[in-house]
Amino acid sequence: MKKWLLAVLPATALAAPPQGFYQNYKDWDIACDNTGTCRLAGYQADEIEPPVSILFIRQAGANAAVIGEVSLLPFNDDEAQLASIATRNELVLNGKSLGKLAFNKKGQGKLSSAQTSALLEALKKESKISIRSGKYEWHLSDKGAAAAMLKTDEFQGRLNTPSALIRKGNSSQAVLNPQPKPVIRAVAVPKNAGDTLEQNTPRHNAVMKLLRDSNNYAPTDDDNYCPALHDKEHMDWNRSLSIYPLNKQQVLVEAICIGGAYQTGGYYAIANKELTKIEQVLPPMTYGGHGGFDEKTATLSGSFKGRGIGDCWSGNAAVWDGKTFVRSEEHTTGSCKGFTGGAWLMPIFEARVER
Repeated sequence: MKKWLLAVLPATALAAPPQGFYQNYKDWDIACDNTGTCRLAGYQADEIEPPVSILFIRQAGANAAVIGEVSLLPFNDDEAQLASIATRNELVLNGKSLGKLAFNKKGQGKLSSAQTSALLEALKKESKISIRSGKYEWHLSDKGAAAAMLKTDEFQGRLNTPSALIRKGNSSQAVLNPQPKPVIRAVAVPKNAGDTLEQNTPRHNAVMKLLRDSNNYAPTDDDNYCPALHDKEHMDWNRSLSIYPLNKQQVLVEAICIGGAYQTGGYYAIANKELTKIEQVLPPMTYGGHGGFDEKTATLSGSFKGRGIGDCWSGNAAVWDGKTFVRSEEHTTGSCKGFTGGAWLMPIFEARVER
């Protein structure tokens, strides 16, 4: 009976949940998440040009529409320009006006469905796209757009179907349907109960030894080896260690794995409350940076700059479920193109957290 059921189930019913990813194609980024939604972001070609970006969002499903958004920064950082841009602008494609964009006074706006369709069609081939406002003009690169659209179609199962962006066809194959977010039931942890172990004290020394022993990797293993735990010249990064109770039996130990010019990468381990045994080690350099542990939400996060000026970021989070930290979020802001904080938040993985 079970074999018969498996035989008649459609392939999409048996498929594993989609694995989100991020990829760059020249001046275009693509990020698709585990719900099946894809986001494509294009930018100006040259960093010396004023920053501009257009984002296309498409959920999974054969009838899902594409939503277009736009963001730009003023020339010479003159924010006074933004108010006039909101009232006086036009989108130009190959020398022809596509009409006004609906900007707010922060330089962010929406594309109409007609503007979105026109750009998607034009970006299949070489095209010149710009936004004009008075004497100012922003230029959007077309380089990499077609490849990003093709990758979107591939991920969402649209290749050779009527709903494809770039390779349309008449195939009746099943397109990826929207996928539900996994559910995590968060468990609260004690608040304001943390402790700090200071360098050159017996407890600090003992815990540092436990952490070193748990990070048993060769120095050549750049993804896992933690210099701040092993190398004398880097140990000052761990002058203090933070301890957070998780329950009556376990604690979270927070240390630094590696330090850099503008951020650090964390090392987190779950230990018994007596601090005599490491029970679990979380992936090194995944959490921390400009993130850390939030006792209020029982969430461990990582937030990392792509470069010093902070115009591109990556991040992730995990939630305590009473036994371990469960992945709840991963995202990127895409390419480093001059937008402070990144132009867009582009999810790669999302879960629904219940508290």
